[in-house]
Amino acid sequence: MKETFNLMYLGLSPLGTSPSGKGMGVKMKKARAGRRLLTVVTGIIIAMEVLTGATIKAQAAGEPAVTQLEVAVASDNSGIVARCSYRNYTDQSGCEMQLYLYRVESGGEFIESQKELTYADEGSESTEPKRVNEGVYRASVTIDDGMEMKQINSENHYRVSQIDGNYIVAIENEQKENISDFSEMGNSFSCSHVYEYFPVQQATPVRDAVQAYQCTKCGMVIDYVDVPNSAYTAFLEETADTIQNARQKAVTICTDRWMSFDKRVFEAIKNRPDVAVEINYQYQGEMQVLIIPAGTDVEHLMDENGFGGFRYMNEKLPENTSDLIL
Repeated sequence: MKETFNLMYLGLSPLGTSPSGKGMGVKMKKARAGRRLLTVVTGIIIAMEVLTGATIKAQAAGEPAVTQLEVAVASDNSGIVARCSYRNYTDQSGCEMQLYLYRVESGGEFIESQKELTYADEGSESTEPKRVNEGVYRASVTIDDGMEMKQINSENHYRVSQIDGNYIVAIENEQKENISDFSEMGNSFSCSHVYEYFPVQQATPVRDAVQAYQCTKCGMVIDYVDVPNSAYTAFLEETADTIQNARQKAVTICTDRWMSFDKRVFEAIKNRPDVAVEINYQYQGEMQVLIIPAGTDVEHLMDENGFGGFRYMNEKLPENTSDLIL
């Protein structure tokens, strides 16, 4: 009787895809560099006025203000949104504003959706509707001036529930520490953020690990990113463990996303010469079978780096069949 180690990939996103990955990080870095440049230019202008006595005219921009920050049901009941109104937010403001919908749990707060607010003298925007589980949520706006980032939280937490498939949002409790106007922010709400990546979800053979980009001082999270290739690493580790700890004379490995083994798997096969390994894998949209008989010398199945592809092994092992798995 064979042991079956099922790693079938069931409808998850492709490896490395993330709505807020590297591209977003590059964009944020460029935006912050631009805001820092604006700050430097402003300082040069002030210094020129002091030294020359000349007055250089410039249009003063009002400080951004955020109001009506809340969690609500989308107009078509297709999900939950964070929304707010704001004013005095233009390309002269020297900052970037982001709107967030957070899920609040005992283990922390997690971003459900986010949106970069559009420049406007007066504006109202919301995040895209998101179908969420019942629980507690809040809305938040961050204001990043390139030097530090400040966060405005909704006045309340909101309890989200469903009745007959329709979302219901009710105020859960009031938050005492709330600021709705940028000009009213005091030192208690200012944080010179220091961000680091913290793990929030472990990798599985079909899904990459996820890390939060979180401030070590105040705990604010501004991004979640996938850890590239971590799902492949988890697949290799679990495969090696399955072979190494096999109680039967054969094991079956099933995957429709991976196409190779690395040295750790081959080492496990060498350590268990009494175990045959059958791999059911996908190639060009169809499932294939690869059999590594018990006692096989695996040295000729891998390259100098310890990797061996399933198609390559298929050619090297005459015992294999090209029949498809039905």
